[in-house]
Amino acid sequence: MTYLHLAGPDDDADLRHLLRENGMPSWVEMTMEREPSYFAGVNRFGQEWAVIAKEHGDLVGMYSASVLPLWVNGAAEQVGYLGGLRVRSAYRRRIRHLREGYASIVKLAPYATSRPLWFTIIAEENHTARRLLESGLAGLPRYRQIGRYATCALATARGRSLGLWRRPQAHDLPGLLSWQRQTASSQQLSPALDEEMLARFGLENVWMCNEGESIHGFAVLWNQSAYKQVVARRYRGALAWLRPAYNLYARLSRRVELPALGSALEQSSISFLALSPQALTDRKLARALIHDLLSRCMTPVATLGLHAEHPLLSVVAEFRAMRYAASVYTVEFHESAHLDNRPVQPEAALF
Repeated sequence: MTYLHLAGPDDDADLRHLLRENGMPSWVEMTMEREPSYFAGVNRFGQEWAVIAKEHGDLVGMYSASVLPLWVNGAAEQVGYLGGLRVRSAYRRRIRHLREGYASIVKLAPYATSRPLWFTIIAEENHTARRLLESGLAGLPRYRQIGRYATCALATARGRSLGLWRRPQAHDLPGLLSWQRQTASSQQLSPALDEEMLARFGLENVWMCNEGESIHGFAVLWNQSAYKQVVARRYRGALAWLRPAYNLYARLSRRVELPALGSALEQSSISFLALSPQALTDRKLARALIHDLLSRCMTPVATLGLHAEHPLLSVVAEFRAMRYAASVYTVEFHESAHLDNRPVQPEAALF
């Protein structure tokens, strides 16, 4: 029988080993790592925990979970998120371990959701996981796709300072957050922010764009590299030896360069982005806002997550962004999640 327990500091090395040794399948195998300590980056937004699984003292795998303050059907709720599932290769074909893991999720959760709603995001290239979880296998929760999602990586070399964004002053925050909430609440699973959270991110990383009393934009430039990294572990085919030539081309054309094997992508996240209806319909203004925001980033790459129907995606494509497609699923243990038809817009930087 598998023994599952909430991970603590004594499990730190095992957690980091599982993350480091289990990459995400794609044209480049990337690992989502937590160095130098798994627990250094937890609870930056919401409450996060990890569960570790062992059998007869042997390490089987892990998963991470969190309860996050998100907008659901226009109301702020505490919502469960599942991620960070990593299983050692010797145990991957044993469905029993998956069943036992899923049975532990609600039982071991140290924090409660305000409604029976859990969700996850799975890369579209992860065909094995999607086939398994969409199959309706007995003993597993129901996975129901509720939206498609794209994470875009942009070279900040394409940035151009236009003086459109500024750091808010203390007196700006109440009105700015009120405006941001109106925008975020029109979407599903979008983060519900408050002043305490902004202080946690660092007000020096918060940006706003306004014209008099009219607000056009809100964003947080969030660099999590001190405790969370995306590391290149393997390139497919000829790219393994063509990478230096590609990087020369990327540098000259101001595209994202590919990191060396074993190196982390130097990135910041354009997080919690909200733009006014005018900015979303005026392509020239939207383009200028992205140019200016990229100029504020202190890393070579900026990432941005948008739902597949987002009007900003076509503008971002003009910046020659790399794009990674994923699907958003509700994870339904006992009852269906009832979501209206608002677009599904979780925040990529949280996962």
